[in-house]
Amino acid sequence: MNILVLGSGAREHAICWAIKKSPKCKNIFCIPGNSGISKVAKCFDFNPQEKKAIYKFCKKNKIDLVVVGPENLLEIGISDYLKKKFIPVFGPEKKASRLETSKLYAKKFLKRNNIPTGDYSEFSKIKESIKYISDRKPPYVIKVDGLASGKGVMICEDIDSAKNVLEDIFLKKKFGEAGKKIVIEEFLEGFEMSFFTFLDCSGSLDLGYALDHKKLFNDDRGPNTGGMGAFAPSKIVSKELLKKIKHQIILPTINSIKKEKIVYRGIIFFGLIITKNGPKVIEYNARFGDPECQTLLQRLDSDLLEILNATANDKVKNCRIKLSQDYSICVVLSSKGYPGKFGINKLIPNLEKVKDTKNINIFHAATIKKNEKYFSNGGRVLSITSRHKNYKKARENAYNYLKKINWKYGHYRDDIGEKNIK
Repeated sequence: MNILVLGSGAREHAICWAIKKSPKCKNIFCIPGNSGISKVAKCFDFNPQEKKAIYKFCKKNKIDLVVVGPENLLEIGISDYLKKKFIPVFGPEKKASRLETSKLYAKKFLKRNNIPTGDYSEFSKIKESIKYISDRKPPYVIKVDGLASGKGVMICEDIDSAKNVLEDIFLKKKFGEAGKKIVIEEFLEGFEMSFFTFLDCSGSLDLGYALDHKKLFNDDRGPNTGGMGAFAPSKIVSKELLKKIKHQIILPTINSIKKEKIVYRGIIFFGLIITKNGPKVIEYNARFGDPECQTLLQRLDSDLLEILNATANDKVKNCRIKLSQDYSICVVLSSKGYPGKFGINKLIPNLEKVKDTKNINIFHAATIKKNEKYFSNGGRVLSITSRHKNYKKARENAYNYLKKINWKYGHYRDDIGEKNIK
């Protein structure tokens, strides 16, 4: 098979790496890709939002399957466009992806289908928003309705910081069109968890879960990011909890998607919080997470390409998942200053010397290669992902790699997965 992956991050690097291992994979291409992805796929540097250009590329290179990585491509309807041209696509159509691309749509879906989630109210003006929070105690959870690159959720510990956030959204237009409407949501206490399920018109197939670390600094402090690390499995996730998640959230979601005649072919990412009253949905995503994708694909002993192709062709019910019992951990190396202002084009001098091994991978998120040297090209730069049957060893190996890279312009949390040991 000839495969085209759309995207340019560490998630897409991990997807290409896993697809490449399949005996069914003849050629793998990536648009636009990055310098790390170019080690496992042929990269072509043009805008994946140019639908006609993507279609021409597919025809020219006899593409058998397109795998859509990022959510912004789902939002513009890349899947709809290619499917109309009879090209199989892994990634839900525009209508289905609204479960991610509109926080308001997702909350209404959850509420009308009685799927456990926090209470919420919607607003489109600052005056009403401020009045609402003034009548309530902090902390406040404020979400912009549209896509915001993982930075559209703000948890405010006091009313002043909440007012500042509302001014950023409504007056300073920090989030543009994505912030025209907002959701102010009930603050839920518990631990967060990401669960992934392949879904098509024939059935579903659970990939499993990972525990993500959203905050920038140790001990879950600082601003929200796109994710600073993840690990799986975890001692705090019991078989009983997984049964509750399956029966209270996953199956009701799938049944509701079918009931509402939403055509879904792809992976659904359940952003969960495990409260004392049971699991609740914080959000849905319509694609693989990052860094959860890197973590889970390290443990996947099944043929990923076989599953992706089956899902795109409504045959996922015929597939089985084999996940290793090994532990996997992913630690993100970001540019200093991320998720705020950060520099790019910073040399990563030791990167070419540190090589992947059988169970340790450096997935590139935002790098560029010039004269055989690697430079940073974004906020989250690398994902160091390690697998081992011993959890402490998996962690140790990942952090040893970060020490070898020793990037002076970089930042990482050194407590990813630490709670699992304690």
